[in-house]
Amino acid sequence: MPLVNSLNVNSSNLLLWRINESEEELNKDLNLSDFFKSRLGKIKAISRRKQSLSIHHLLKSSKINQEFFYDYNGKPKLSNNKFISISHSFDYSGVAISNNKVGVDIEKFRPKILDISKKFISQTERDLIKELDIENLTKVWTIKEAVYKAFGYQGIDFKENILIENINNEFNKVQVKINKNEIIENYNVVIINFSQYICSVANHIKNKSL
Repeated sequence: MPLVNSLNVNSSNLLLWRINESEEELNKDLNLSDFFKSRLGKIKAISRRKQSLSIHHLLKSSKINQEFFYDYNGKPKLSNNKFISISHSFDYSGVAISNNKVGVDIEKFRPKILDISKKFISQTERDLIKELDIENLTKVWTIKEAVYKAFGYQGIDFKENILIENINNEFNKVQVKINKNEIIENYNVVIINFSQYICSVANHIKNKSL
């Protein structure tokens, strides 16, 4: 289907796409460069190719597709000095664009999050959140993944290096601190819940405010 929504979220422009087209339909009206055609050809799974194509449709709708590229670490970049982050999960894909460092992550509710939660959530966060059901644990994962993407450095331990410090009553806005190799940054994260999915958008801040 066409673009699901275009939202101003957390000082970012968030674009969401629900993927229900065939690969052939998604290939229509796209003028991909040889680089992206080659990159797409290396993806074996049809579902992943469709996710990648939907991202290009989002980029086209935002009119920045000609300024988009990947750096040598595989991180998405824009040549117009703005920041970009992309994400996809099953039937949804998303792009966030901002003047500040930005990260976006989309995840579908899945029971297995209960089994791996001890790898990414600290005891302090457990005490802060209290109700650790599938929805809230999915929120925590997307929050940390979005902050990790915005931070832009490798070797991050989600449990040790990324800490949720404050949560509002609705648990749809949080403050996060990331600390790695003596680099400390603070982020505001907005959380969107839709259709059994969670989407978190993290923006770098210089002062804290929910």
